[in-house]
Amino acid sequence: MFNDFEEKYTPVVLNDIVYHSEETRETIEDCVSGMNGFPASGKNGILLYGVNGTGKSALAKILPSLIEQARTGESEPVVTYFGISQGGDNGAGVIEGIKKRAILMPYNRYHYFVLDEVDNLRVEAMDSLKAAMSIGGTECIFVLTTNRLSMIERGVMDRCIRVEFNAAPATAWLPKFKQILNDYGVTHVTDEVALGIIGLCNGSAREVMQAARDLINKHYKKNGGHLKLAA
Repeated sequence: MFNDFEEKYTPVVLNDIVYHSEETRETIEDCVSGMNGFPASGKNGILLYGVNGTGKSALAKILPSLIEQARTGESEPVVTYFGISQGGDNGAGVIEGIKKRAILMPYNRYHYFVLDEVDNLRVEAMDSLKAAMSIGGTECIFVLTTNRLSMIERGVMDRCIRVEFNAAPATAWLPKFKQILNDYGVTHVTDEVALGIIGLCNGSAREVMQAARDLINKHYKKNGGHLKLAA
């Protein structure tokens, strides 16, 4: 039943993202379209910051394609992705890899570097990131995510458009939540009940999606539907 759930509901376009405020939505839209001039004036990074589970990583993964599509009509940009983990390759190797790619001429309009959980960079590597961001100038775009804004070096922040990405209210999640239920034929859940369930998820996208699967699962069990394990 849930074998294609991730494929169906993993964000692909900006409207698939649930935002905590209209200001955040508009800032992201302007970065993608270039309406705000991005990248320019020494700012070639987008820093998504906020609490866990709000969709920062999901948004970071699709931003390069959306920016490239908006600027050039191409949908397959050259993207280098770094998942920065504690205790892993979170030091000089990451920065050197960025520097080597940044000096090359981009295949499309930009080089894209996505650093997820950038706060896990070692102190010396974080300090070097601002220099790496300057190498390619406006031919390089950096998308950074963090749950700990205080850990981001001041020079890195200065090179970024900072976008607060905290927990969205239950009302913002309601349309997507109800759409998922409807897709699976679960149409009896009222808005009031749905808002109560979403509210218990505290704005976590992971929890909201799990809550939707749990409701669908209960519906199929109660009505004798054929149940398959989630993928």
